[in-house]
Amino acid sequence: MLVLAASFTAPVLADPAALERARRLLNEANPKQAYMELVKLEAQLAGTIEFDYLLGVASLDSGKLEDAIVAFERVLALNPGHAGAQMDLARTFFAAGSFDLAESAFRELANSNPPPLAQQTINRYLEAIESRKRQTTPGWRGWAELGMGYDSNITGVPTDFGGAAQQSFGLIGIEATGNSIKRKAGFGTAAGSVEYSLPITRGWTRFAGADARVRGYDGESNYNSAAGDVRAGGSLNDGPTQWRLMAGFQAFNQDGEAPGDPQPTNDRRTANVQGDWKYTLDPKTQVGLSAQYARVRFPENEVEDFNQVFLSASWLRSFETKGVPLLYLTAFVSDDRAVNKLFDGETDKSKNLVGVRSYLQYSLTPRLSAFNGLGYVMRRDKDEFARATTVEKGKDKFAELLLGLNWQFRKSCAVRAQYSYTRNDSNISIYDFNRSELSTAVRCEFN
Repeated sequence: MLVLAASFTAPVLADPAALERARRLLNEANPKQAYMELVKLEAQLAGTIEFDYLLGVASLDSGKLEDAIVAFERVLALNPGHAGAQMDLARTFFAAGSFDLAESAFRELANSNPPPLAQQTINRYLEAIESRKRQTTPGWRGWAELGMGYDSNITGVPTDFGGAAQQSFGLIGIEATGNSIKRKAGFGTAAGSVEYSLPITRGWTRFAGADARVRGYDGESNYNSAAGDVRAGGSLNDGPTQWRLMAGFQAFNQDGEAPGDPQPTNDRRTANVQGDWKYTLDPKTQVGLSAQYARVRFPENEVEDFNQVFLSASWLRSFETKGVPLLYLTAFVSDDRAVNKLFDGETDKSKNLVGVRSYLQYSLTPRLSAFNGLGYVMRRDKDEFARATTVEKGKDKFAELLLGLNWQFRKSCAVRAQYSYTRNDSNISIYDFNRSELSTAVRCEFN
């Protein structure tokens, strides 16, 4: 009888082979299969710390949040100081949209003097929670920025304009003038943004905002620019799902030095509507889709006017390893239909774009992070001889590289230093160029 009674009261020893299989599946990024393996053993092994923790991780990474909460709470009932279960329970609350519980759990962890890697992860979640809270609390938020830098090719033109003009149009002896001259100079920038959010009902928020940016070049004042935009819309935060719909208008002003009387400018006006959908697969992974329709107009150069349909898909992943890396990938396509014909009355500058971009962030310390951006975009003209008289179909390959450091010297202020390199390779030589830009800026946020 004593043996029988003990069988009901003593914890069942975990099956080492079964737990090792589950652990291997988790390491192989197969949490769903690990969950299926573990849940079959729950009736026998629930109440053992090792089993419950593995089940919690498998449940969390499989999107079974209620199961994860139960498993992690069983671990903490037996061992309240289990740091892994504390962290993962907080992550589960975040994934479930229980932001008050998540914030409380993360702040408790932050006060326990965690190691640097854990502290960086906690800070990232607390920042995300603060961002969500701002979306559900009425009020203003925004940022202001001052910067300076150097631009190696302000006008984005080839070095040998004469040779490029000969290849593109069959013209000999053409010398670069105005916007066709390769120019370089230092610059200063100032920018700012404000937005007001007003929650309507649970999860629904209205917002309106505006941005402004100016850039001034040393000795090249004709290429100074000013840009601004206004926007308004609504958003819905429903647990792991986020919806956002907005309309906006953007204006860009730059005189340039194009020939003509009256002189054409580089001014541009854009009106657009956009819808975004984001879904949090688990606390470390988010996917998204976006659709935008835009009307782009050039007041002084109407042949460039076009309407655009732009579609994109994104994937965001954070990694809880050294440096707490953050990786963002996006792919996009566009259909740009010209509004006006060229001088022949038949050809226009309609085009298609296809591209991919990536952004990687790595924390060197809790306040210092490095970042990298890569991009590749292909352009294909729809009409023959739309941009040249000697090349039938224009095709461009555009690549971009971004490297930088971001130092958060105060809670709401950071210094950013970055280098960017862009290159366009085209079968129409007049559109070939490369450009380097080195800059630094200080940004402060307020809310």
